[in-house]
Amino acid sequence: MSKKDYDTFAWFFNRHWVTDIAPDVLKALDKILTPKLQIESSILDLCCGTGQIAATFSKRGFNVTGLDNSAEMLRYARTNAPNAKFVKGDARNFKFKEKFSAVISTFDSVNHFLSLDEVEGVFSSVRNALKADGIFVFDANTSRAFIENLNDDTAIVEDDNVCAMRASYDHKTKIGRYDITMFRLIEGNWKRTDAVIEEKCFALKDLKQALKRSGFSSIKTYYADRDLKLEDHEGRVFFLCS
Repeated sequence: MSKKDYDTFAWFFNRHWVTDIAPDVLKALDKILTPKLQIESSILDLCCGTGQIAATFSKRGFNVTGLDNSAEMLRYARTNAPNAKFVKGDARNFKFKEKFSAVISTFDSVNHFLSLDEVEGVFSSVRNALKADGIFVFDANTSRAFIENLNDDTAIVEDDNVCAMRASYDHKTKIGRYDITMFRLIEGNWKRTDAVIEEKCFALKDLKQALKRSGFSSIKTYYADRDLKLEDHEGRVFFLCS
């Protein structure tokens, strides 16, 4: 998906997409990450989107920086998390002068990179951004999630917006695709915009190998439904890496 699509999609993500998943992601992070951190620890929220996770951690007293490549996503994030710092940048190749105690990347952001080379670029940048004892937590959707979740068409109808989303999964290319058509009532007129989101399904063994090549030696995995009791997230796996 192009940066333009992310900008177009930002309001929909902020209003609809993130609403249900954010509380569950926080439950997962509170089980596998938060107990390992000290208050005022520095956290990088990578591919932070519209800042809901950053907002929660900054309210708890952590020093949060969010990075995203969409200016429109960041515009919402700065409103949602006014106490966090936000930077526009590419997750595949970024550098900070400071080192972070933890890097988090949630909402299956890793799946949005469509090649393992790109993902390895993300992992290498994360390793370089972490303190020596820093922790990296991210989630990814496995084939089970793609097969079970990307076979429906959905629609949202509200007084000031109408959204239709068509989801599909190509078993050969392992690409999941969302075609989203959005209508918004703006200053008395209806405006249509469209966005296409593509996600790549990676084998867990390939992600683990990419992590090891990037310098991570300890890699633990937690299945969202089985291990973390998040029943609505079949096929989502959380990684805890150091």
